[in-house]
Amino acid sequence: MTRLLDGPTIDRVLDVELAIEAMRRCFRQEGEGKAGDYARVDVSHGNGWMRVLPAVMDGMGVYGHKTINLNDQHGVRYLVIVYDLTSGELRGILDGEAITNARTGATAAVAADLLAPEGVTTAAVIGTGWVARAQVPALHAVRPAEEIRVYSRLADNRNAFVEELRDQVDTRLVACERLEDAIEGANLITLATKSSTPVLSANALTPGVHVNSMGSARPVLCELDPAAFSKFDLVACDSVELVFSESGDGIAAVRDHGFDVKGAVDLAHLVTRQVEARTRESQLTLFKSTGTGLQDLALAASLLEIAEAEGVGATFDDLQHLKRFVSADRT
Repeated sequence: MTRLLDGPTIDRVLDVELAIEAMRRCFRQEGEGKAGDYARVDVSHGNGWMRVLPAVMDGMGVYGHKTINLNDQHGVRYLVIVYDLTSGELRGILDGEAITNARTGATAAVAADLLAPEGVTTAAVIGTGWVARAQVPALHAVRPAEEIRVYSRLADNRNAFVEELRDQVDTRLVACERLEDAIEGANLITLATKSSTPVLSANALTPGVHVNSMGSARPVLCELDPAAFSKFDLVACDSVELVFSESGDGIAAVRDHGFDVKGAVDLAHLVTRQVEARTRESQLTLFKSTGTGLQDLALAASLLEIAEAEGVGATFDDLQHLKRFVSADRT
């Protein structure tokens, strides 16, 4: 039996705590060697492109993929497909937009819980798009700040952002007219932009600060000064391989500033304590993310577990015909 979860259904089931726990589970299993892989397939066409992100989670008994479908005339659609690892049956088809947003915020929260200072008093969020919206409640769940400052170039965007998020967190949200005002004194800074030029400079970094860079996931994007990478005491990534091959600022850090990729660690190794996280308050730390299909699969599987237990969502018989074979005929 296959379960279908559309966007409104997922919104009813999904919350911040569920998403964060799913990401902890994801990185823990990855660190234990019970999950992979990061293979990606990109296909371009006359009206846009499609990306497929396959992944396997042995620890949760699932495998599958997320498909991102961009059409220049209409927008982007996300779909997550989940199969049962033992039987191969199609277990779920899920709208991937809410999953993508939630796992992005939750991944940042898992990283911040390990890397950000314990006593975060002031946080800054740079950017006001959907990535930034997911950051505020997730980060506040692990590092509640007295004040969250928000900056983007357009006043209407940052004011609307503050109004929208005001009821989601029990803290003071402030719209800032200048980037400098947002980051001054902040010990947790989140970058969630689609900027092609650095937003946060190396000179703006001070000891004891943790930075989450969540927006630069393509070679043409560069929200963090590439020269800054070597200033951090610890650089963690959801995937070191992907960050330094697909993120514009990560690529430039190596190419133009000599950053040694061997100095970066995977978040999975921090979650499983194979590598120490923050060890002193004065450390300057960075978490850099591109997102992986593994994160989408982990959250989708967690949602399916709840949906199956509570009978949520539409169901139908497996629509795929099973072609049986013997070992000598695997065609």
